[in-house]
Amino acid sequence: MGQPGRLQGRRFAALVGVSWVLGSTVAWSADQEVTAHARDIPTRDFINLRFGASTGTNRMEMCLEISPLEAWALEACGTGSEILHRADSPELAHFRGKYTLANWKTEIGWLQPRVGLGFTELQLGRDDPGFQFLGVGPRGMETAGPEASLGIRGLYPVIAGFELVGELSFSMAWLRYAPLLATPRAEFQPAVSLTVGGGF
Repeated sequence: MGQPGRLQGRRFAALVGVSWVLGSTVAWSADQEVTAHARDIPTRDFINLRFGASTGTNRMEMCLEISPLEAWALEACGTGSEILHRADSPELAHFRGKYTLANWKTEIGWLQPRVGLGFTELQLGRDDPGFQFLGVGPRGMETAGPEASLGIRGLYPVIAGFELVGELSFSMAWLRYAPLLATPRAEFQPAVSLTVGGGF
């Protein structure tokens, strides 16, 4: 009686062990599939702040972007005139809505081609309140008009929802009254900018 009992106990223990190994293997495989699937989902960026350079200004450009919807974003770019500095230097400030056309997965993150529509303000010196869409203001120092942009953004996930963000963009603004500025400028104002920063 003792020997068959011990044999059955060993068989039961072996069965439990095999079941545990199989269960762990299945769970590990499921976790791997979930992780792989998660890596295939584009990084969701809600807000980011970037710094860089633009041909539209001779000072550092900064961009703040907010994405209320996954493919749509609102962005403002400029030098921080009248907030971070009061330098009387020419500047193109951009205010636009942007739409992400696609998500391309790469070895180092995601690439996203984007288009944008909005408006640009050109100011030659100290900024006055408001935007001058129908003229150049009382001092002849600023004017604003519609703008279209095309760019590509890179997102590199780092940790806990934080990602590095970089964007290269080209914009073209039509500023009808730019030739009437105190220092006349061309109606069409192109700009190329490269900015990098972080977001979540």
